[in-house]
Amino acid sequence: MESAGRILVVEDDRALAEAVAASLSARYAVQWVGTGADALAAICEAYFDLILLDHRLPDLLGTDVLPIIKRFFPTTTVVLMTGQGSEGVAVEALRGGARDYLRKPFSLHEIVTRVDALFAVRRHGVERRHNAYPENTVQPPTDGGPDSDTDRARSILRAVRHVERHLDRALPLNAVAQLAGMSRFHFCRQFKKTTGLSFRTFLARQRIGRAKELLRDGTRPIANVAREVGFRDLTHFGRVFQKVEGILPSEYRRRANPIAS
Repeated sequence: MESAGRILVVEDDRALAEAVAASLSARYAVQWVGTGADALAAICEAYFDLILLDHRLPDLLGTDVLPIIKRFFPTTTVVLMTGQGSEGVAVEALRGGARDYLRKPFSLHEIVTRVDALFAVRRHGVERRHNAYPENTVQPPTDGGPDSDTDRARSILRAVRHVERHLDRALPLNAVAQLAGMSRFHFCRQFKKTTGLSFRTFLARQRIGRAKELLRDGTRPIANVAREVGFRDLTHFGRVFQKVEGILPSEYRRRANPIAS
């Protein structure tokens, strides 16, 4: 029997995740991962209609993963799963684009009922949009499955995650565009459309963001920090850092470690 949709369960409690997956698998194609990083890897490789996202993950908070999902896949429905006393987190998640939230502990009957209702809303929205167009006109892509925009977003997200994991290396634009399966020109245009930043600006901000973390440590020489975030020239590192942060790396480290200085 064909599934009614694809669901990703992001939950580090294996017993709970397997129980949720089993309760939903009769109607839906369900995949389970246990960390925020694995969730991002999963959405890079496959389309999901709905994501059940735990807030307390081993590596990231659900409210950190949520904006990434919504930025790259705005039509994917996200439900945040929170613990008792997390009403403030739930409100934050709803404001950030989550469609609903489930407060733990919940029953399996409750989650199946909630998921079925959300898929009914998705189907109703698709049907309503389809009925608004005459039969012989071109219709816009629906929220109910992958389309070219989704594929492009997935490619850009894959490139973003590659950059984040390899900030210590050279990251030439042509190589990253090839990783995304696009020409240099097409990649630049799609990257700006998806992230709101040019690839060059995004890369600089990522490198400097990582450099700030290392500089707050207070023990590494600035030249070593520069190399660890992909700069082979200390002068160039200082110039880029000042452009992004408004101050030189040495001044940032002094302000971040006032007692040491």
